Amino acid sequence: MRSTRSGSELTSRRAPRLVRLCFAVRRSRSTASRFAVTPSSDTSARVIATAGHVDHGKSTLITALTGIDPDRLREERERGMTIDLGFAWLTLGGGGAVGIVDVPGHQDFIRNMLAGVGPVDAVLLVVALDEGVMPQTREHLAILGVLGVDRGVVALTKRDLVDDEWASLARADVSATLQGTRLASAPMIEVSATAKTGLVELVDALDRVLATAPARRDLGRPRLGIDRAFTLTGFGTVVTGT
Repeated sequence: MRSTRSGSELTSRRAPRLVRLCFAVRRSRSTASRFAVTPSSDTSARVIATAGHVDHGKSTLITALTGIDPDRLREERERGMTIDLGFAWLTLGGGGAVGIVDVPGHQDFIRNMLAGVGPVDAVLLVVALDEGVMPQTREHLAILGVLGVDRGVVALTKRDLVDDEWASLARADVSATLQGTRLASAPMIEVSATAKTGLVELVDALDRVLATAPARRDLGRPRLGIDRAFTLTGFGTVVTGT
């Protein structure tokens, strides 16, 4: 597998900025929690976000799971790379609904990634088996740890591109990387979005993990965590969130 820089090297170069950004997101989550007193009557609607290195197949996997392409911008489709947050939804085996926030993996768009993972119930960490753990894999794991995201499923993508021996080595690499993180016990599912293998098992794993998430709490006063804002000609400013 391709060699990568150590986590300490990444942290030393990017830690000050990441700490400030993570603190801002975490403070926003804490402020929201102060308005939450009683359990909501609707506990079926959940939100998950993707995480992982650029080009490890996050958006392709979401499209295979949901039939929705989260890459909505022309530039994203032309470059084959997620730039802004994308959104999709999925009905789980137990009948519950889950909203999916697809985040960019490139280091230049880390602010957008932070906006996407702030309010989630769980994370879908994506690691491509042909490359294994890469720099943004480690960086996203560190961010998830700071934000307190402690539920998730690991999708080991591009299974069709590697043989059994390589897949076993990559899986061991991922397992070792997760040790000492909040996702150390997260289930790992090998999938291929192009061959459509492992998708049912992945949805089942998400269903089981989300079943353990605490009920959302609500005072009956709507509160929207803003993910993005944009302007449409003839309509004005549009604000969306989860």
